[in-house]
Amino acid sequence: MPSFDSARERFRLGAAHLGVLGCLYEGKAVTADLMTARSELRAAGLISDDDAVVPELADLADALAEPVVFVGIEMTGGQGVTNHGAVIGNDACYVYEGWPGEPESEYVRTDLSTLVWSLARAVGLRESDAKPPVATIITTTVGVMDAGFVALAEADTDDVGETVERLRAALAAEGGLADPELTVFIHLLLQLNGNWRMTVAWNNREGRGTDIRGITVLDCGPLGYWLRERPAEPIMPGAVTPDSELRLVFTETPRVWELITELLPGLDQLPAPVGR
Repeated sequence: MPSFDSARERFRLGAAHLGVLGCLYEGKAVTADLMTARSELRAAGLISDDDAVVPELADLADALAEPVVFVGIEMTGGQGVTNHGAVIGNDACYVYEGWPGEPESEYVRTDLSTLVWSLARAVGLRESDAKPPVATIITTTVGVMDAGFVALAEADTDDVGETVERLRAALAAEGGLADPELTVFIHLLLQLNGNWRMTVAWNNREGRGTDIRGITVLDCGPLGYWLRERPAEPIMPGAVTPDSELRLVFTETPRVWELITELLPGLDQLPAPVGR
């Protein structure tokens, strides 16, 4: 169910609720498949019986309908995929976070000056005391990593040593990796907490379409963060095959902060100023 916390100006909204807001913003009739979501918005007091959006929700609705900058984060972990990000409008900036298994995301108004901090929080970025391993760059193929994931899924054992050997055998069968990279890669897969893709999109100042930047980072727990340099983001559908190059680079936390910051466009790249 949608809800509103007035003390912190935050909302819980699902995809269907956003669909209703989109219809209302465009002056269109709410479609039949969104009737339940409209009733939920009314019950929560977020729209009136005559479909007027309450003032508290107006800035978020405007930002969602006409974003100046959109940030999307796809996180993959042990509980599946969750989606987070931020939407920047001409008059307001909101970050949103999902929760595994829940249909709604929480939208919280934030200041542009704290946006990088909010995005870092959304991906769980933390200081790491991981030391650079003997191999700080792993170069192989996407197919080799996929083979490693298959081997992990089939390793029905709590014996770490046996799991390592299963991984070593599976990766060796794919070829292309030798020690010390092979051993480091095996332990990266064993320690992988999850990975996240952050994509930023905006309409460019020249009016020639949408500019997009992105990064993918693997959170390998005690082994630190690893930037996936190849395949490089943004990735278009169908662009990656098992033979595509995979290059992972050990990256310390301060540099990850910088990479997030570098994704965001400068004011001179946007079609209109933000934060008025």
